[in-house]
Amino acid sequence: MHYRWFAQSEVASGSSVQLSETWTVLEACHEHVFQYYAGEGSPANPPSSYATIRLVCEKLGSHVKAHVRIYKQIPAGGTEAESPAVRGQQAQTWDDPPELVALRALTREKSQITPRLLDSKITSQGESGLVPGGFLDYVVWEVVPGRRLASRITVEENTFWNMELDKRELIRQHFRKNYLQLCKWGYMPLHGRASRLVWDAESGTL
Repeated sequence: MHYRWFAQSEVASGSSVQLSETWTVLEACHEHVFQYYAGEGSPANPPSSYATIRLVCEKLGSHVKAHVRIYKQIPAGGTEAESPAVRGQQAQTWDDPPELVALRALTREKSQITPRLLDSKITSQGESGLVPGGFLDYVVWEVVPGRRLASRITVEENTFWNMELDKRELIRQHFRKNYLQLCKWGYMPLHGRASRLVWDAESGTL
């Protein structure tokens, strides 16, 4: 599969992602692009263009599977063909990605209702990068057991709505309890992310 802003050496199956641990790529999932054109926004504080991709990886020497998200600064629209020196003038550093901040805090709380943060790296691109000196960040979190409750928009393919009423009620009870706990820790889940919920029937964990 073709990815616009990530080389095959970064995302192809069998490639390595070297962080605190070494992660072997099993699968590359969706790439998302947030590109602004040169001149957009405030000249004193232009927005950063960036692309992200999520990989499914396995820790080298183990069977630990994880999601790896890469955040990479990309050139502003209209400057892709400029020299590295020109593209490098766009280089910016980021604060830690919000999901890294949240995963770090929730892992520190020993949360059993959110994935554990397994690894991370905040770095910058080299001279041969798309934006030399631009940010290049990695976030690694565990693959949790269970099934996603909503992987499709249609009701017919929605795992949750295909369940029996008593099971749906049990999941609702867990959701309410977990939601309140996350709020106590200072995090309010976004309603638009409900499709990311994972239910493990064996352990009764949402």
